[in-house]
Amino acid sequence: MWAQPRAAEAGAAASLVAAERLAQAVVRLAALRTDDHLLDLGTAEGRVVVAAALAGARATGVETEPELLNRARQRAAQAGVADRVAFREEDLLRTRLSGASVIVMHLPPESQQQLRPALLRLAPGTRVISETDGLPGWPAEQTQAVELPDRSPGRLRTQRIHLWRVPAPVEGNWCAPGGFQLSFRQSMLEYRATFARGGGTPVQWRGRIDGASLPPPVGGALRPWLIWSDGQLLVRRGIPGLPDGVRLSRRPAAGCQG
Repeated sequence: MWAQPRAAEAGAAASLVAAERLAQAVVRLAALRTDDHLLDLGTAEGRVVVAAALAGARATGVETEPELLNRARQRAAQAGVADRVAFREEDLLRTRLSGASVIVMHLPPESQQQLRPALLRLAPGTRVISETDGLPGWPAEQTQAVELPDRSPGRLRTQRIHLWRVPAPVEGNWCAPGGFQLSFRQSMLEYRATFARGGGTPVQWRGRIDGASLPPPVGGALRPWLIWSDGQLLVRRGIPGLPDGVRLSRRPAAGCQG
């Protein structure tokens, strides 16, 4: 007569262990720093938020269910991190994303697609993590398989989690002192660049955007390295005629003056 209740209790305990293991995996994938602010969309009982706070970051959880938020606040208090976290009862698709350096989404693919434009407006380099690969056309930077042997029967014992980083929006024309012009054509993480000065022969290359960085492309004679910084492109090295540290500003297509 006790077999069924005991089995149910064991299953619930196993699910809690799996949920905790998954939350820890998400925090590890985020590679959190103490200056990070993690925003957890669909936080449920706040496991990711608490794990992030224990790792030294600030964290905010957003949820639509008041009872789940109560449990999340209790969990944070019990863990001793209540002063590093916040919880909000809001529509997950309307909550403000700005100010977060890490976004975690517990959302179906269609909801992730609705959030995509807002995600791409965030600061370049912002990390986005989800348990669902719901951003087609935006290649994940990392995908990890998390083993969850404690999950209840009928549920997947391996959960994949995905990491993206918001790419710098470099599409358009950029100018530097001396009449230098750099033109980009961007397709998510991939770009083509044309570099010229006045009527000089243009040089072209293609590369891949790494968050706020445009690292040197593999191969080719020209190996530029640029960094997105406050809406400008900072020359790190490798562009002939442009000293390291020069900033390029976005300009209209009419061209760059000397």
